[in-house]
Amino acid sequence: MLSDILAALSLGRRLIGTIADLRRDIQSVRSGDPRKNVHTGRLEALEGRLGDLESQAKEQNDRGAALEQSLKDTLRATEALAERVSTIFWIASVACGLALIGLIASVLALTRTIH
Repeated sequence: MLSDILAALSLGRRLIGTIADLRRDIQSVRSGDPRKNVHTGRLEALEGRLGDLESQAKEQNDRGAALEQSLKDTLRATEALAERVSTIFWIASVACGLALIGLIASVLALTRTIH
């Protein structure tokens, strides 16, 4: 699951880079003589769409980063909880061992008292 998220983040970053390169290419085409450029309206529409795609890719990248941070926080909390549960388990195990030793000692004392 984490590898899928990291792959999506990587893909988003590559997409942003590709869109930026394409935008630069469009800017270089537009910088020519306007009389020679017949498809100015189409290029402007394409640039608008690329701008929308770029903003959507940035939003997805931000969401992915927030999700990754949330997963890291959850992992830290889970590890801390596991450590506390382990501590409680060992305290309970030692207490049971001491109680068993006390039970054996009391049974021995009881049997010596009866005889």
